[in-house]
Amino acid sequence: MIYPHWLQALARADFLKSVGLYVTRDRLFLVRMRKDFFRLSVVEEEVREVILGEGETLRRQALSQALRSLLPHFDPAKDPLYICLSLDQAIGVQLYLPQVAEENLQQVLEYEIERYLPFRRGEVYYDFLPMGRRGDKVGLFLFAVPKMILDEILDTLSAFGIRPRGVETTATALSNYLLFCTGGITSPALVLGGQGEGWEMIGLNAKPNGWRKEPELLFTHWLPQADWIQGPGREIFHGCLRESPKLFGWGYNQDFLLSVKGESLHVEDLLALGKERLGGDKGMAHPFFLPAVGAALRGLREATFPVNLLPGAGEKREGWLLSWLNTGLAIILLLGLIVWGGSHPVKDEIRLRQLQKENQKLGPSLESLRREDEKLSRMRKETSFLSGQSGSRGEILQILDELSRIVPNNAYLSNLRYRDGTVEFQGSAESASNLIPLLERSSVFKNVAFNAPSNRGRDNRETFSLKAEAERSEGKAAKP
Repeated sequence: MIYPHWLQALARADFLKSVGLYVTRDRLFLVRMRKDFFRLSVVEEEVREVILGEGETLRRQALSQALRSLLPHFDPAKDPLYICLSLDQAIGVQLYLPQVAEENLQQVLEYEIERYLPFRRGEVYYDFLPMGRRGDKVGLFLFAVPKMILDEILDTLSAFGIRPRGVETTATALSNYLLFCTGGITSPALVLGGQGEGWEMIGLNAKPNGWRKEPELLFTHWLPQADWIQGPGREIFHGCLRESPKLFGWGYNQDFLLSVKGESLHVEDLLALGKERLGGDKGMAHPFFLPAVGAALRGLREATFPVNLLPGAGEKREGWLLSWLNTGLAIILLLGLIVWGGSHPVKDEIRLRQLQKENQKLGPSLESLRREDEKLSRMRKETSFLSGQSGSRGEILQILDELSRIVPNNAYLSNLRYRDGTVEFQGSAESASNLIPLLERSSVFKNVAFNAPSNRGRDNRETFSLKAEAERSEGKAAKP
């Protein structure tokens, strides 16, 4: 899974200490480093000479004396120790295996390792870096160290109660140092340098991985100085330089660069890069401390290539353990996510209640507007009715005038309704049936008839309900 850059950076924040020990055949270079949240610094540097003597016993005694003199400069119980071996004491080989071996590289390499190393399987400690597919093959970078060399160092450390956390070579230590100082690479890079009578060249590249580019180790070569200057080393260097435009240098490389005539090479100094990135009370005084710094970066969780040549490291690789600070940050981040996720329903509820309060404030105004709207609707209906009746105002007056003329005095009208040329009468009279001939003889009414049965009351009067059609004059009928 690929995590965002800011999350990866936050996961590396911590308060840690680490010690790196660069072991060559004749010297020990020790650095003690510290991480304060994100800031890294070199706290102390020490170098000791290992006086070589004839025989394994004398060498162990010299190594023991050098280590004993370094003990006051770090606490083995609290400061994790990481060792870097010079490449002349170890082996780095590129291998290409069939694709079927991709899922079981460890087991396949266990059976095939003797084909690629000049040692038997039981004579070396080894580890590897997967390189991914290369055409129809699976690539990996194999690192190995003879047991007699590493056991000598481990036994000497064990005598002082020191158990290192990791062992690697300059190929990965310097690569981790370069990637830390530059913040990563986006194009091929070449690291050239060394000490003593040999020089080392390391090739790096950035391979795409989704939307990001991840660094990969391409090759590592170690040769004596004479082979670099006069032998096949020049051809190897020129071939690598064509593919790696960026060149980084450390240690004694001036003689080799001077031997490359007729070329203008821009070399970035790894020691200067480290001084820009690492602070502290003391700066690195010599480039031979760089491999030790690269090894110590593992204890500060800033290493990119996790190679470990310790016995058994191939079977049980180190897991990613959270420190107390990272655990606290993870808990805070988790709680923040929970609060952020749970705040949405709470915000929605608060917003709903605010809207309800606003609605309650607007309630009286809305009710007043609703009443005004109802009044307006009634007035519109009445206006519409009166507007409809204005056209028949003359007919109504004619009907009323005719009724007042022909209805006898002993008859009374209690209700009169006129609609669409039809007139309905309700009232009482001594004889309701006598009203029909009177109305029929009028020039205003026609088709007069009872609308309901007549009833005679105790006062000897009949209540009636009559219906008639109103005669329209020709002038009114012709009117549109």
